[in-house]
Amino acid sequence: MTATSRAAAPLRHRPVAEHAWEDIVLAHWRRDPASLEHLVPRGTRPDVVDGSAWVGLTAYVFRQTAVPPFPPSRRLGSMREVTLEIPTVDRRGRRGITYRTVDTGHVPAIVAANTMLGVPYTYAHVRSRRQGDTLDHRSVRHPARAAHPVRWLRDVRHTRRPTAPRPRHDVVLRVTAGGVVDTPLAADLTTRAGIHARLFSRTVFWQRQHAPLTIRSARLERLTGDLPDAVGLPGLFDREPDSLLVVDGTTVRYAWGDVVR
Repeated sequence: MTATSRAAAPLRHRPVAEHAWEDIVLAHWRRDPASLEHLVPRGTRPDVVDGSAWVGLTAYVFRQTAVPPFPPSRRLGSMREVTLEIPTVDRRGRRGITYRTVDTGHVPAIVAANTMLGVPYTYAHVRSRRQGDTLDHRSVRHPARAAHPVRWLRDVRHTRRPTAPRPRHDVVLRVTAGGVVDTPLAADLTTRAGIHARLFSRTVFWQRQHAPLTIRSARLERLTGDLPDAVGLPGLFDREPDSLLVVDGTTVRYAWGDVVR
């Protein structure tokens, strides 16, 4: 099945969410499949594309969200996300992604995704900006705040003097978009059939659907941070990505797939 047909595959169940994505940047690095096997859920393996397994850094903006049968809401869905992910494939040949983290400042999404979807959302201070063809995404994660948000807020309010520096993990990604590209590798890295996640004791598959994407080349302006170190991918940013792409805005729909294992 080609990447285009994966994107257009009809949802098997009623959609649970629809998101309008904009300012999408995808950076990918080649990796040895064996080095990633311990980071993906049981019943899946790193997907080998163009001779390699891959690790991806994705950043984008939600402009609105719909939870059918209710109408779209910009208030509910306006958020920014920075993710680290591994393209995966399960025993039935479904090509999805496994998130190592989804960093965002949207607390309701964090609660819902962790409890109901099995997707590892983490609280972070995320900002995005676009000026012409230049896209800038920044995320700063404060581990103490993510683990204990109420305690963290109490400490901040009652501490007048700064104490020792708090640990943090961050990423800064800035790129300039170029012309349209249409290659099998670009399609395979940007178009995945769904999400493989660990929900309680089982590996589950959430189906994902969107229209065929308009994919553009990109030039890297800046990439810094240590977020990969926090999710078992140390040294990821030590070299430039092997693939760097920008995707025009699209609407993504999610639905229940089934249990993988």
